[in-house]
Amino acid sequence: PRRLTFNVADDRTPSWLPDGSGIIYSMEREDRADHDRCLAILPSEGGTIRTSHCQLHPEYDDSTDVMEAPAISADGRIFFHQAISWVGRQKLGASTLRLGRADDPVGATALQELPYAAPNGRTHSSIRTPQWISPDSLVYLAEQLFYEGSSFYPDTFYTGLDAVLLDLSGPAPVYGTIPGTDYASSVSLSADGAAIYYTLGGDSRVFRRVLSSGEVTVIYDFGAGAVVRDAQIREDRLVAVIGGSVLYRFEDAHGFVQRDEGGDLVFVNLTSGASTVFAGDTVLFRHPAISPDGRRLVVEVQPYAPVHSEPDSEFNATNHRADLWLF
Repeated sequence: PRRLTFNVADDRTPSWLPDGSGIIYSMEREDRADHDRCLAILPSEGGTIRTSHCQLHPEYDDSTDVMEAPAISADGRIFFHQAISWVGRQKLGASTLRLGRADDPVGATALQELPYAAPNGRTHSSIRTPQWISPDSLVYLAEQLFYEGSSFYPDTFYTGLDAVLLDLSGPAPVYGTIPGTDYASSVSLSADGAAIYYTLGGDSRVFRRVLSSGEVTVIYDFGAGAVVRDAQIREDRLVAVIGGSVLYRFEDAHGFVQRDEGGDLVFVNLTSGASTVFAGDTVLFRHPAISPDGRRLVVEVQPYAPVHSEPDSEFNATNHRADLWLF
């Protein structure tokens, strides 16, 4: 493991460029009063940021402009989530899914306002880990975003709802929830794009679903009591986050939720069954992303924080200040 970013603020939601030459991620601007989150690109082995895209027009200085969860296609398009709010007042923000050119994310156009009503009746208010299946389709994890805490500085938490297929081939985008992914906690694409791997809230299993046939199999089971998420597979290597600071339960105010601050990072050889776990009392891992060639992995690493499990009208969690590490 090697640390890639040293920002005193947050670095998160990493994904790889299609050719594996770099990593694009969301970078918080600690040097700006509005704490905008920009999209930045690092070389694949780390080093100096070679490109960054920020909303710099003076008329936006009174808002916090967040760009995160980016995914770049092989033909040079970018899909990402953008949120704009008054500085420090996230409840009053506007949130959209956006599509544009990878060389000009700031100029991307709004594809869909959030929240939106999904075909299965759920309300999707955030997304995570979008991945391009083809030039006209993506898969991502749809989440529900909840606000907690005081009305002025609300804290947030996210919980997974569905794996979504987004079809861009027609005149209007079509959002389809994938059957069997109720309360999914992660989704990832197979190397050939023919299948997805997904995990469910509070569950110990990693599932594989063939997109064309709908056939579902269990790829790996971490055993009773284990909570797995962020699973990805390349050839015979499974990478996932297990255990740690996580809680899955039914809450009267929210329904089924998985409160998740992160966990241990595990590598499993699916042929031999051998596994390696990276764990510690001081850090938590979240949202790993495997490079296209399967040889490297970038992951968020943040200081350990206990999962917040009780209602608290004045709860304002500290910003956990994630950095990116490379394995």
